Amino acid sequence: GGHTGADLAIFDEKTGVLFAGDLVFYERALTTPNSPGLDVWLKDLDTLQALPWKQLVPGHGPLASDAQPFVQMRDYLGWLDGLMRDGAARGDDMAEMIRSPIPERFAGISLTRYELIRSVSHLYPRYERQQLQRLP
Repeated sequence: GGHTGADLAIFDEKTGVLFAGDLVFYERALTTPNSPGLDVWLKDLDTLQALPWKQLVPGHGPLASDAQPFVQMRDYLGWLDGLMRDGAARGDDMAEMIRSPIPERFAGISLTRYELIRSVSHLYPRYERQQLQRLP
């Protein structure tokens, strides 16, 4: 899975309850230290959201009966990916990246600054490597 590479979610077909585990964070900044990649996480969200669930139990955050946790997760993952991709393209270093402004829409989410620092510290080197060209 996208959170750790070995995530578990359980869908109870009888009740329609989806126990999403740490694949879904809601109103709490997601943690990425063991993530195989943000693209993997986005695919996992697509798979989970496509299930006929009625009640969502995220790994972190309040219960939900609408798609808002998925919307928030996709928005945050997209922002994080774009931030790091753009920073690497500009040649920004990690110190510059961890000081990046937090968009207003994420400012009220618990632990956003802390998790941004953690995400940059372990994911940003991948983005920097992608910017490097190999010479023949």
